Order: sequence, then C-alpha cells, then structure tokens
Amino acid sequence: MLKNRMSFRVAFCGILAALMTVIMLVGPLIPTMTYVAPAAAGVFLIPVVWEFGGKAGGLLYAAVALLVFFLAPDKEAALCFVLLFGWYPVARPKLQHIRQKPVRLVVKLALFNAALLAIYALLLFVFVMPDLQQEAQSWTALLLVAFFVLGNISFLLYDVVLGRIADLYVRRLRPKLFRRGL
Repeated sequence: MLKNRMSFRVAFCGILAALMTVIMLVGPLIPTMTYVAPAAAGVFLIPVVWEFGGKAGGLLYAAVALLVFFLAPDKEAALCFVLLFGWYPVARPKLQHIRQKPVRLVVKLALFNAALLAIYALLLFVFVMPDLQQEAQSWTALLLVAFFVLGNISFLLYDVVLGRIADLYVRRLRPKLFRRGL
C-alpha cells in the first residue's frame, strides 16, 4: 500500500506542515484570529495522528512549532500554538482513554490552565510585550476570573469540536482520500 511508504508519509506530513505554517503566519494578521489560527492549525494534526500514530503527529507538531515560533510575527498566537493548540490534538486520543469522565475533564482543564498561565507568563515576563504589559495593569480580579472561565469554556468547546472533526475525518474524508488502496 502506498500509504505505508515512507515517501508518502513524508509528503503527506510536509503538505500539512506547510498548510499549518501558512495558517499560523497569515491568520494572526487579522486581530481576532490570534486564538483561532492556532486552533485551526492544530486540527490538521488529526489525520497524521490517525494515519501514522502519535509519534508522527508529535514530530509534525515539533517541526511546525519550531517554524512558527521563529517566523510568526504574532508571538501570542505562536505561543498559543506551541504551548496549547499544537500538542493537544496529538495528546487528546491518549487523554480520551481515561475512563472516568470527571477525572478526564479535570486533567484536560488542568493541562489547559497550566498552558494558559505559561503562555501569559512568557508573554509578560520573558518576551516583554509593552502593549500587553500596559493592558495587564488595568486587569482586575473579576476580569481575570472571567477570562479564565471563558477560556475554559472555549477550550471545552474546542475539545468537543476536535472530537467531531476526528469523527468526520474517519467517516467521511478518510474513505475518499484512501479509497484507491493508498
């Protein structure tokens, strides 16, 4: 089968890497896409994880993360991809194996909140973005709580959407892509 050949794997992953990189470089040029572009780029890891496994998905994530980190003009979007939306589609299938749904939910939210804290700690203290630091001075406790609550709700919706997109890929797109014995 062509699908099992190394050249096919490299080409398939290369095309997806290019698509993910373009999304990350062009997407954040529109201000509202700072969070949407990394989430959309992460979706393209689903076929790689499904077809070639978590190791291939992890390698693709690492390659795109390096490109995005060094090339992306929007460091906030780049960090969102590198620390959250890039690795999560690769890790999600393993997290789904946690049998107890409340425990699985707590683990996912703990990972999300740790990534979110790391993103903003890096943006405020390492990459020193003056606009963000000035904006952060006006943040109140209520605003921070609202930010985290809405962020957690958005992440849970993203998790559901990833599951639905994976199902859509397996049921609809995969048979069309690989119907000729690829």
